[in-house]
Amino acid sequence: MVMQTAESLLKELPATFPVELELGGVVYQIHSVLRFLAGRRIVLHASDESGEYVLKLFTAQGKGEQEYQRELAAHQHCTKADIAVAPILQHADDQQGISFIVYAFLPKAVTLNELSEDVFPLTALFDLFGRCHQNQCYQQDPHLDNFVFSNNTLYLLDLASVVCPKKPLKMATCLNNLARLMAQFPLEQQEWLLNGLPAYFAARNMVLDPIVEQQLLGKIKKARDYRQAHYLKKQFRSCTMTRYRKSLMFEAAWRANLSSSLAEQPLTVLNQVMQDGISLKKGNSATVVKSELAGQPLVIKRYNMKTPWHFLRRCLRKSRANVSWYNANLLEFLGIATPQPLGFVEQRFFGLRHKAYFICEHIAGRSLADLSDSEIQQPEMLQQISDLFEQLHLHHIYHGDLKASNWLVDNQQKIWLIDLDAMQQITKTGFKSLHKQDQQRFLRNWPVGETRHLLTKAIKAER
Repeated sequence: MVMQTAESLLKELPATFPVELELGGVVYQIHSVLRFLAGRRIVLHASDESGEYVLKLFTAQGKGEQEYQRELAAHQHCTKADIAVAPILQHADDQQGISFIVYAFLPKAVTLNELSEDVFPLTALFDLFGRCHQNQCYQQDPHLDNFVFSNNTLYLLDLASVVCPKKPLKMATCLNNLARLMAQFPLEQQEWLLNGLPAYFAARNMVLDPIVEQQLLGKIKKARDYRQAHYLKKQFRSCTMTRYRKSLMFEAAWRANLSSSLAEQPLTVLNQVMQDGISLKKGNSATVVKSELAGQPLVIKRYNMKTPWHFLRRCLRKSRANVSWYNANLLEFLGIATPQPLGFVEQRFFGLRHKAYFICEHIAGRSLADLSDSEIQQPEMLQQISDLFEQLHLHHIYHGDLKASNWLVDNQQKIWLIDLDAMQQITKTGFKSLHKQDQQRFLRNWPVGETRHLLTKAIKAER
């Protein structure tokens, strides 16, 4: 087993696990990375002969050292306030340029992100926020992976992001924090979320004020916009879920599970994988292949340069693979079904873009164009189509090419939206007419008749 240093782990993740790490005189076996921010901090699932742990490593200078000190201070504050946090077993600062904390491993811990609405501890979550605010602290990064259930207790994680001012929190600060929490959930769940507010105010010995509730709703909209922008920026830098690289010869991002396959020569690997795969489409502008990489079935779409003139027009613009990666992550973030984006790679010549590759998961199925009228007319299918158009309308998404072949129906009859290189989210005026264009393009797939009539009604084309 390869022995790693803490310093090397903070710089770049190893391609495979497990590895070994010596820390504070103890040799740990590292099983996986839980969180990663290159050059600043890393969180690891580890074990030794005595049991399992969570190790948190920080650089011992700059922002890393500041986060280490905040983590310890917040842990002490929360413990005094009886707010559940994982016990610290050991910590040390500036050990050969690294500070670290060893946390107890919480048994059978499940993040809130893994829980469905029917088992979600909504009251406990809002009660926790109320107690935090009442005790002069708040989690400023309240995404759902920062809260875990273990043994029927809700624990607060990522304590370096917990703010503990010395003065009581202003109501505006509390509402902003609540808004950031509620923005973690799909827009469709907002009414359900509001049911948790009484528990928050009860924890603070306060009564829910309708005026305060209206103020909160306005803050949630701003928080949603911020969270989306932040999430999409993360797809173009190395973090826990994504590896990102950029040079004069290529730009690329891919999911962590493909890192061992693509880390060295991504262009060479992708060309070989495409050569070994099954062709789905051969065109001048794009080539689509079904293949396999790192044991995972996937689809690679290569955007070609047809002519020298085509190269000159495209070389300074974002590639369509880059746009597809961005848009697929956007749809995934919004909860709109699309095959999971796995990566993109742009070939460059001294910064000028050339061929580009978009990688996504392979989903077995048929296009909507291949379904019979009787299959499309099934109530379940019509409802899915209606729901998808409603989501596009709700989030101001303009697809740009909603022909039936860009709707994939899997073997369980679930619909997935594909071919996203023309998609846009319209934040300014003009969305209404663009949404109507999407509706009209969709309906052109069927001649006048019963199917078209049912689809027109389902997608509210008269809106």
